[in-house]
Amino acid sequence: MKMKTLNLVGLGNDVLNKRSYFILKLDESFYGVFNAILDKINLKDRIYKEQLPLSKRKNEIDHFKNDKFDIDVVYTDNRIIIIVRADQSNLEKFKSLILAYSKMEE
Repeated sequence: MKMKTLNLVGLGNDVLNKRSYFILKLDESFYGVFNAILDKINLKDRIYKEQLPLSKRKNEIDHFKNDKFDIDVVYTDNRIIIIVRADQSNLEKFKSLILAYSKMEE
């Protein structure tokens, strides 16, 4: 079974390359795909188990952290914004995972 993909609409870094952000279209498949990414960066104990429908998560923030990653997931009306703080090599690792599980919006 092929994993669903996230709809990536934007990404970038701060000027110091200590933080990256990824903007995704609101899609109910987010939880399953993001759980797979969390698993790959050793945040298994923080994986979403029971989820509210994303349409009910407006203006909320989830936080995930381990010794390598500090991640905020921000839910807005029609987007999910992932903010990742890490050193440069881990930011690159996270970016490659997001890109592997995403397709860019046209």
